[in-house]
Amino acid sequence: MKITSSADLAKVKEQGQKQLFPGKPRINVGTSTCCIAKGADLTLNAIEYGLKEKGIDADVVSVGCTGMCGMEPTVEVQLPGKPRVIYGKVTEKEVPKIIKAVSGGAVANDLAIVRIDKEDHVLAGAITYADSADSAFSGVKTPDEIDFLKLQHKVILRNAGTIDPENMSEYIARGGYEALVKALGMKPKAIVDEVIKSGLRGRGGGGFPAGQKWKMCMDAAGKEKYLICNVSEGEPGIGMHRSFLESDPHSVLEGLIIGAFALGAQTAYVYIRDNYRIALKRFKKAVEEAEAMGLLGKKILGSKLNFDVKVKEGGGRYVCGEETALIACIEGRIGEPCQRPPFPTNSGLFGKPTCINNVETWSNIPVIIAKGGDWYSGIGTKGSKGTKVISLAGNVNQAGMVEVDMGTPLKDVVSVIGGGVADGKSLKGIQPGGPSGGVLPASMDSLTVDYDELNQAGSMLGSGGMVIMNDETDMVKLARYFTDFFVEESCGKCVPCREGVCRMRDILDRILAGLGSSDDLKVLEEMSDPISKACACALGKTAPAPILSTMKHFADDYAGYFK
Repeated sequence: MKITSSADLAKVKEQGQKQLFPGKPRINVGTSTCCIAKGADLTLNAIEYGLKEKGIDADVVSVGCTGMCGMEPTVEVQLPGKPRVIYGKVTEKEVPKIIKAVSGGAVANDLAIVRIDKEDHVLAGAITYADSADSAFSGVKTPDEIDFLKLQHKVILRNAGTIDPENMSEYIARGGYEALVKALGMKPKAIVDEVIKSGLRGRGGGGFPAGQKWKMCMDAAGKEKYLICNVSEGEPGIGMHRSFLESDPHSVLEGLIIGAFALGAQTAYVYIRDNYRIALKRFKKAVEEAEAMGLLGKKILGSKLNFDVKVKEGGGRYVCGEETALIACIEGRIGEPCQRPPFPTNSGLFGKPTCINNVETWSNIPVIIAKGGDWYSGIGTKGSKGTKVISLAGNVNQAGMVEVDMGTPLKDVVSVIGGGVADGKSLKGIQPGGPSGGVLPASMDSLTVDYDELNQAGSMLGSGGMVIMNDETDMVKLARYFTDFFVEESCGKCVPCREGVCRMRDILDRILAGLGSSDDLKVLEEMSDPISKACACALGKTAPAPILSTMKHFADDYAGYFK
């Protein structure tokens, strides 16, 4: 049906709630890329076959990632009136235990991770799954008893792993598109003011105030304007944007539609890496659903808003995370940065005013409009508001996609959520912002997830990749690895980046071969200054970060290579 009013939205919401609570067993199987890599597709097939063989009437739903990447494949069993139970490491051999749990047998305690009796959903409000205590589930821990979950605050990831990402009705059932209805009843300036009030900073790396960028674009001259959503992740050790889009594509789409109304844009381009096959499939399906239901196209929800979303597949090079390089890619040109000004908010895509944010930034918008800028700014620190999604990886016991309040200490992310360093090793370093953030020593784990605090420490929050290194990590080899990454990802436009970073890699090769000396460290430091200052984009400017940070904090690792 076409959604032309809030009343129509309410009807779809009711339909979606019947799908989320079907009155019979519902089994959610995580089928994001990370899940399938662990065999989730085989688990899904085995569950469907097992239910059919036993004659059990149940809904089996492909959902996104729960964030518990270290426990995949994950399966959630939701029986009517009973707690939701999430099971981990459910291979096809373990499926009979799940089938038994669905048919009313004992809970598979050896596979159970957590049970959810109630949920305080940020948009849908309080949701009760179990009306009263049930002794059959007493052996399964609640989220407050799980280290991986108890410090998390699910705002952006509120639907991930719970709803069918290819079913718009389920998104609506949990408060989806109600923020859009509210926004269309506001003045565009009032929407921008709420984003400013929220204190939201761009989640793409630099942390530029999103509201300020929106205001610049809103005030720019010209009737034709564009929005761009960047879903490309070029750096190693990160995949949360892909996983998030595979789990909850409509939250990004709703953010874009609200942005279009506020800024007066008619078209959005969503740039997705062409090897993100599941993310591409699910987001395109979301666009098709929104078009079919009238939430994209002409006169959205009976308003004057006309808005279309186009998907642009690209190679996903790291440099394309820079705004002007991204614009060049969408326009069909070589992906290399241009000098600014003019800034994209004044002259961007096709020379028109353009607002560019990444997938996590856009997905914050529906929450900010629904709950208000004051509510959002009440989360986090003075300079960094809201929550941050982090891709926790490396030498850690519990890797995954997590969401914490800004201001959460790094040591809590590593030691509590991550379960500490893997294999009984000790913590040596933390890379909090991808290659561009350098490496912090274990002694600085009291720093928090905060843009300003990490910048002052000589690092950065970046887009949220966090790689953990144990005491066996050779920081010289690590610096060489990431320097090689910058060499390969350079667009080659700037001489300091194209040539200088290559020379730095050569010096590291010499050191690793046992042919270097302490004088090489001085040369590396001297070379870093002009590279950091003269390059056109952040890739070149931050390319020396892995070398400088490891030289500063892990000098003994370098000294070990000198005769």
